[in-house]
Amino acid sequence: MRKALGLATGCLLCAVAAHAHEHWVIAEIGANTNGRGKVCICSGHSFPRSDILLAERLLADMQIVGPSGETAAYKPTAREKTWTADVAFDKPGIWIVAFALKKPQEAEAVYRGRSLVVIGGQDDPLRYARKHGLEIVPGAPISKVKPGGILPLSLLLDGIPVEGKISVTPEKGSVSFLSTGKDRPAELKITAAGWYLLTVSQKGKTFALTFTVAEGSSEEAK
Repeated sequence: MRKALGLATGCLLCAVAAHAHEHWVIAEIGANTNGRGKVCICSGHSFPRSDILLAERLLADMQIVGPSGETAAYKPTAREKTWTADVAFDKPGIWIVAFALKKPQEAEAVYRGRSLVVIGGQDDPLRYARKHGLEIVPGAPISKVKPGGILPLSLLLDGIPVEGKISVTPEKGSVSFLSTGKDRPAELKITAAGWYLLTVSQKGKTFALTFTVAEGSSEEAK
């Protein structure tokens, strides 16, 4: 009986893990749009497609940080199962699109999402980190990495490297996990072009990062 109970408990835990879902934000920028794009806050377990509409009362801190560090708020509207907003990425450089999930009665967010967008080929990994709270930071230009390449990843807490486990969900492929050390970045093998979702959880807080990899020849990020 005890053995059967243990087996049933194990199956239940596996089922819960299999159906756990994430939250993320991505920026879709079409060709010949002069920097016009669409920001999408998504939720579910079909990344990058959203299959759950987040409750509006949970959305907080929706901001875009421009190449010069200027910050502007954006207000999305609900469209089917996604919160979307039209945005102008009108300067070359690194753009950071962010949002948070916060319970109305809580002072701090429990979940923060961020997407890195490179405009005009002006990429700089030193601009990826905000040095506040928990965050995953690529250690090489995301616009240069191609399928077959390696992208180093660091885990920071208020700008200081920490150890942890990063969940990797590619648009094409299966979920995997990477471990980082305080002085040892994780190495993400880029298996295919498309969107990537990286998440990490520590002490009840979760951070999610998205970026896209372009088609190209096999090449390591340097």
